[in-house]
Amino acid sequence: MSWDLVGARMRGEEPLPPLDIMRYPYEVCDVFYSDPETRSFLRSGRSYDLIVLDGAFPECAMGVVYRMKLPFIFINTVGFYTMAFSNSGSPTPYSVTPFFGKAFTDSMNIVDRALNFAWHAIAYTAHGVSMMVLQGVLRKHFGPQIPHVYDTTKNVSFILQNGHYSVTYPRPYLPNVAEVACIHCKDAKRLSPDLEEWISGAGNAGFVYVSMGSSVRTSSMPLSVHRMFVEALGRLPHRVLWKQDAEQNMTDIPSNIRLYKWLPQQDLLGHPKIKAFVTHGGLLSMFETVYHGVPIITIPVFCDHDANAAKAEVDGYAKKLELRQLTSDKLYKAITEVINEPRYKIEVNKRQVLLRDQKETPLERAVYWTEYVIRHKGAYHLQSPAKDLNYFQYYMIDVAVILIIVMLVVFAISSYALRFLFKKLVGYVLNKELSMNSNSFLKRSKILMDTATMSKKEL
Repeated sequence: MSWDLVGARMRGEEPLPPLDIMRYPYEVCDVFYSDPETRSFLRSGRSYDLIVLDGAFPECAMGVVYRMKLPFIFINTVGFYTMAFSNSGSPTPYSVTPFFGKAFTDSMNIVDRALNFAWHAIAYTAHGVSMMVLQGVLRKHFGPQIPHVYDTTKNVSFILQNGHYSVTYPRPYLPNVAEVACIHCKDAKRLSPDLEEWISGAGNAGFVYVSMGSSVRTSSMPLSVHRMFVEALGRLPHRVLWKQDAEQNMTDIPSNIRLYKWLPQQDLLGHPKIKAFVTHGGLLSMFETVYHGVPIITIPVFCDHDANAAKAEVDGYAKKLELRQLTSDKLYKAITEVINEPRYKIEVNKRQVLLRDQKETPLERAVYWTEYVIRHKGAYHLQSPAKDLNYFQYYMIDVAVILIIVMLVVFAISSYALRFLFKKLVGYVLNKELSMNSNSFLKRSKILMDTATMSKKEL
């Protein structure tokens, strides 16, 4: 990704315009099916047992599913992204299901729930418009008889969900969903001699690890942000390992900071001398930090980072910072707080125990269910009839609640407006009547005074 995600966040802008988000799926899809290698693959007649797809934007690949007539499963990589399993029938009530792109949690007040519903509704509407165009792309390449992408995705046999209640949220999944989060987690290995020697030189002070992940290109970050980080990190009594994807034009790097283009993240998180992890809040990093028991400072940038960071802060093992208000002093204080306050380490260790206490590894679970689908040539018997409901039927309760809220708000505003107008009207009538009475009284008084004057003159 070449976008300046950090700079856009600091300016309060969306790093990717909504219209681009809507057009990329069908434009990429057209390019994909126009590619000679794709065409050759689809004509090859090779035999397969299963198709594995990413649960985020899998609709273009429904052309492959249609052509090959095979069962398919999703690996839903974004843990808070709900469309993949809500389309297949798993309940996702908006009252407790945070929108993946915002900092809501599952404990929302009535205003947050209304806003959360609005974000979900906007996303579904925009997605639906984009899919209408994508459907035309599929008809162009596979003929007019190809089913609608939503009808095809509802037939997913199984979903491997990148979530776990210790880090994400407990959810009421149907039998065709299994959580396999931390499938990539592993125990720390020994570091290279160079890294180990430098970390050991920190003594009991230990070290802090800084990485903004793979989606945030540090080479695209504003230089002012780099300097802000350098000022904060340079004040720490700890040594700092900072992952950068390219060398920056900075010559005044403090002696306690080392920059690397790549670092073995899990080996560092599992090192006994690590004190804290400064991260963007990507989901894989969140699982790794809990798996290894390291408290974190999160600086959300894009996509699901806000939702991940909000959940970690609620769970008590993270300090969340906002880029738009970030200063070197705030960053420095946040890091020292997370390191020196025992509660952050205590809470992350509690989550670590919960994450590791599983009857089998996530990898074993994923392998079992993948082979299960292959053995039974699909897992349609695990599907729920809820998948055949349309959007309004499926979310009838949520829609009804929102409509009731809107009606109550309209009623309250109308009642207030009517009371206000009635009060004004009554005040106007009373003032008018008083004015008329006053004028009549003045006229009668004047007549009496004139009569008395004339009588006095005659006397």
